[in-house]
Amino acid sequence: MIISVITLGCKVNYCESGSIISRLIEMKHQASEGLIPADVYIINTCSVTAEADRKSRQYISKCISLNPECKIIIIGCSAQNNPERFYKNNVIAVGGTQNKEEFVVSIIENIDNYRYNTLSDRILSTKNDEISCNNPIYGRESTPKSDKTRTFVKIQDGCNRFCSYCIIPYLRGRSRSRAIEDIVNECSSSDSNEIVLTGIDISVYGVDIGCDLPQLMTSLKPVKARKRLGSLECEVVDDRLLNAALEADFCPHFHLSLQSGNDTVLKTMNRRYDTEYFYSKVELIRKYFPNAGITTDIIVGFPTETDELFADSLKFIDKCAFSDIHVFPYSSRTGTLASKKYSVLPKTVVTSRVKEMLDIKKRTHERFIAQNLKSVMPVYVEDSENGYNVGYTPNYIRVYSDAPCGKISDVKLLLAYEDGALGERA
Repeated sequence: MIISVITLGCKVNYCESGSIISRLIEMKHQASEGLIPADVYIINTCSVTAEADRKSRQYISKCISLNPECKIIIIGCSAQNNPERFYKNNVIAVGGTQNKEEFVVSIIENIDNYRYNTLSDRILSTKNDEISCNNPIYGRESTPKSDKTRTFVKIQDGCNRFCSYCIIPYLRGRSRSRAIEDIVNECSSSDSNEIVLTGIDISVYGVDIGCDLPQLMTSLKPVKARKRLGSLECEVVDDRLLNAALEADFCPHFHLSLQSGNDTVLKTMNRRYDTEYFYSKVELIRKYFPNAGITTDIIVGFPTETDELFADSLKFIDKCAFSDIHVFPYSSRTGTLASKKYSVLPKTVVTSRVKEMLDIKKRTHERFIAQNLKSVMPVYVEDSENGYNVGYTPNYIRVYSDAPCGKISDVKLLLAYEDGALGERA
């Protein structure tokens, strides 16, 4: 049977889809990632924004356009959040965020005989997930199948933070950590040249099982692949973590989620730090890694953000001199504290602020690129584009050069180009 797995959203979803693909291949199915003609489609959905929900639903019609007789299985955060919206057309089952692999396998094993009698029969797991989301045990998953040169390794699931704008803790459940031994085994067996540790909130990795992120990083020191950390909360950044990053040879790239550069807005977001504390962590990183790439996420147009507070946020973000910024307009999510307490700002205001934030992003990114020109760095080349081979430096600069694909080569950065730098083999 030809099975296509379609993934939206975060790197954790991609890891989970990879595990599903591995299991289906073991079952002798022709399973792969991407929108291709297939007998069965598995759509692994995202609900981080209203736009993500919309895209998740759109893929149903896209699948049917490729095969009108296909069967579709829906899983993931959007399905967990609002399963009723997926009751249509060729969808035969709707699952949630927990035990995705086992849920899909149970349907695939009996798919020839599988029938539903009513629309409510299509929901097989989202109600159970309301209970299992609170179970603080990390479930076992198959080692993900990945066709990409960079491998994402899931080390943790769930979130305990409950930021006022975020629906994910309600959908993913409480934080659960994977055993160090399992993670080390997966990383050691990977044939990828680069490994990224990912999760919903890797900053709290190990709290529930008696260890922590620096211990895990130290345990991964023998792994030969280049290693990176996924998104971090600023409070986890301390001397222990940065020493572990040095000793275990992790890349000098740190993604610290900021969300706003104003203390009043941070407080109403239920973020557990202020700008002074955050900036102290930025400075600490640069003490250990002077040339570190420090990237961040910013939510623009949160309901408590006035023009004055937004102006303060712009100044702070410029001060931090991030190497890159992911900019998101605020998206109200039903069920969150923010959706209950605040009215959304006019769309024109949010759109205007997004444009200003993107201007800051462009300036700070160009400044960071300029600081790194004329230097020689090891670039892991992963792809080809516009006549160049493309890859990333350890501090996450995208480099266009003639260095060979699939290898790490020393490249001299010559000048700013596209979204990164043009280079030549040193």
